[in-house]
Amino acid sequence: MNKRIIFMLLASVAIAGCAKEKEAPSKEATILSKGMKFCEGSLAYGSSVLVTNFGTTELNPLNTQGMGYVMQINGNSTETFIATDGHLSAPKGMAIANNHLYIADVGKIVVYNLKDKAASPQTIVMPEGNLFVNDIVISGSSAYVSVTNTGKIFKLDLSTPDALNASMLSEYASVPGANGLVLIGNQLYIASYPADGKTTADNVIYTIADIASPVVEKFITRQGQYDGLAHYKNKLYFSSWINGEIGSVDLATKEVKLMEVKGVELSGPADITILKDMLYIPNLPSSEVVVIALQ
Repeated sequence: MNKRIIFMLLASVAIAGCAKEKEAPSKEATILSKGMKFCEGSLAYGSSVLVTNFGTTELNPLNTQGMGYVMQINGNSTETFIATDGHLSAPKGMAIANNHLYIADVGKIVVYNLKDKAASPQTIVMPEGNLFVNDIVISGSSAYVSVTNTGKIFKLDLSTPDALNASMLSEYASVPGANGLVLIGNQLYIASYPADGKTTADNVIYTIADIASPVVEKFITRQGQYDGLAHYKNKLYFSSWINGEIGSVDLATKEVKLMEVKGVELSGPADITILKDMLYIPNLPSSEVVVIALQ
């Protein structure tokens, strides 16, 4: 299973096809690479953006080398937010609540107290076999955590954020290849990424209309290798590893449009985020964050 996922992440997936409808070309992209080493997850944090990094010499999203760290982007500058401390290996999506930073990692969730980032973090080990822990969103006193290789979404009770353990985890829903998550009001959206690299009709964007009642439905039926999701105005933005796509879905009409990112080859657009009117795209294999202005 590990080899299939790694192969899928590294494979070139150029697909010949008909012309795609595109939005107006974006402004020239800004590329930030200082301090980045296989960057995957991103999260708006105040007026800055946090970015998780593997820190390894080779791209392996299931490594357990303990070389991971978190960078912080302020404007066009970058600095270390959480240094390599042995607790992170292949950190991916993040979420923040009550001064705690929750990070999805290989087979676990790592939780830092932002009041004392140098202190040892809490680690919640996932049930056996749930390795590709990918993204986290928080609603009320619960975190929702996606696992791509099992297609499970777990719910984590956060009512005691300084005393977390695996007993506070429960299975919440199942979505094929559950990957990136975003919460818009009480509605949860889930990106689907094929863990074995074989894109099927199941690899679309899903939704749960009311997070309190986990009924899973397909939001759009357009196939992809969907990774990141982000919300801006009336659109749901997505990244997909097929042809390095960045696009949007109109939340009302479900119309899909692709964006043109000028001057950059997106070989592996990962967990995107939006701060104000800027879209941040970790380009995982290239160890860079691509920043573009939204139209």
